[in-house]
Amino acid sequence: MIGKYLVKWKTKFALKHKSKQGSMSYLEAKQLGILYTYTTEKNHELVNDWVKELEAEGKSVKVITYIPKVKKADSFDYPFFSDRDLGSSGKWKKSEVRSFNETPFDYLITLDKGLNQYTRNLMATAKASCRVGVFAEGESDYFEMMINHDGNDFGALLRQVHHYIKNVRNE
Repeated sequence: MIGKYLVKWKTKFALKHKSKQGSMSYLEAKQLGILYTYTTEKNHELVNDWVKELEAEGKSVKVITYIPKVKKADSFDYPFFSDRDLGSSGKWKKSEVRSFNETPFDYLITLDKGLNQYTRNLMATAKASCRVGVFAEGESDYFEMMINHDGNDFGALLRQVHHYIKNVRNE
């Protein structure tokens, strides 16, 4: 599909032409975005709980989920997308993806241990002040903050990300 080729090109272009970004303190941050790949129902429930915790701290949270194999009968708590939502022009057909990508997040957090070409595109083209993700070799261009997490405990990853973003201060 030509759209898959074009999304790779558009991602590289966006990275080359990205303006310098920075982070504000977590206390000042109002808008958080979370991008993650659906893997298990348990991880999905952990994200739901974390979103509630962030909202209880006064943050506005917008979540989008990448789901590699979507069936028509599937329903999810958050807007989701798959590779089927990419048009032949390399642009996202789904309005939820376009809206998420245009939101000016104070922090945009991805919870994936490795980015795929679709999540990579969203991280590269996002209107976010600070992009946060899990450390992976060769992925540093996509983030202002990377968190080293070696384990497979998804709940521990969420706690670690929360700890680090809460401790960001501009002094």
